[in-house]
Amino acid sequence: MNVDEIMTSEELVAVETAVNVLLKKYNLPRKNPIHKSFKEIALGKTFKARDALEIILNDDPTYPGFREVLASGFVGWATFPQYQPISLGLMTHAILAHMDSCERAVGLGNHDLDLSRDIVSRYVLTGIDFLADIYDQLGGYDAFTRAYSPDSITIAANTEDKSIKTVIQAMTYLHHGADRFRDVEYDFAPSLNRAAGIFHELKRSLGPQEYGKKYVARSLLHRQWTGNKPALALQYAASSMRVKRKSFLVIMLEGNFSYTEHHGYIDEWLGRARFVSDHIFGKMESDDLDRTTMRLLGDIKPRPFKAPKITSLEIEIMNSQFNKRFRRN
Repeated sequence: MNVDEIMTSEELVAVETAVNVLLKKYNLPRKNPIHKSFKEIALGKTFKARDALEIILNDDPTYPGFREVLASGFVGWATFPQYQPISLGLMTHAILAHMDSCERAVGLGNHDLDLSRDIVSRYVLTGIDFLADIYDQLGGYDAFTRAYSPDSITIAANTEDKSIKTVIQAMTYLHHGADRFRDVEYDFAPSLNRAAGIFHELKRSLGPQEYGKKYVARSLLHRQWTGNKPALALQYAASSMRVKRKSFLVIMLEGNFSYTEHHGYIDEWLGRARFVSDHIFGKMESDDLDRTTMRLLGDIKPRPFKAPKITSLEIEIMNSQFNKRFRRN
């Protein structure tokens, strides 16, 4: 079989022309020329979260599957900003989900494969832009053999589970502090060290063994906080939202986020994260976290939310940490 001859044959040219006519007839969305490519956003040294958000949140038409895949990549970045394989794995599974939905739409699974169903599934519903811009750039079929499975993503989350929970609890303390001590006479400068002070006193009260069941040591808290700085507001905001019986953060960490199922929560999630930046990070002595978060979410409208409840012991310790008047000269 001479593949080169087939590729240049009149018959193949006629097939290509017919497919293009079909796409034009039904006015199916194509790649938006003003959008950056999937490769530019998702396949560099780092996932470009801001560029991904611009497309996820924009109402401009784009080819099917683009937002879905980028949203999965963004969730991967938001949960593990320092570990790109998580984003790549989630995007790969989003690609498979998109292609599977297109095959199901034409009846594959209930009917035998034929040329018509294959053409409509692959080139009309999945789309040549999706195949060229995402599927091919990610590595085609070979990418699926390298991708993290959902179980692998869950294992990664379980490895950091206690560290993540400790950071979320630290953010909870700082949120309560920001709520309670707004008087100009009081010293409220939220910081990781101040949250660590609360944990230190909590450990003294509970005892090392009981404390260690829930929280990590100070050094691991610092490591987790530092490694997740770009996404701290997003993680805390996600932990505050309930989706059925789980927090939005748990759904993400379990690898179960789906743009199709969860896109209705994205605006609330981002709005809460912006509120975290304004309400907590904006009060810190260093503006590093606030600037980092605002570069990502500066155009998002804040959506205030209440801090989670804490125990009476935690309230007592927190009061001693935050209820300090400014020194007067």
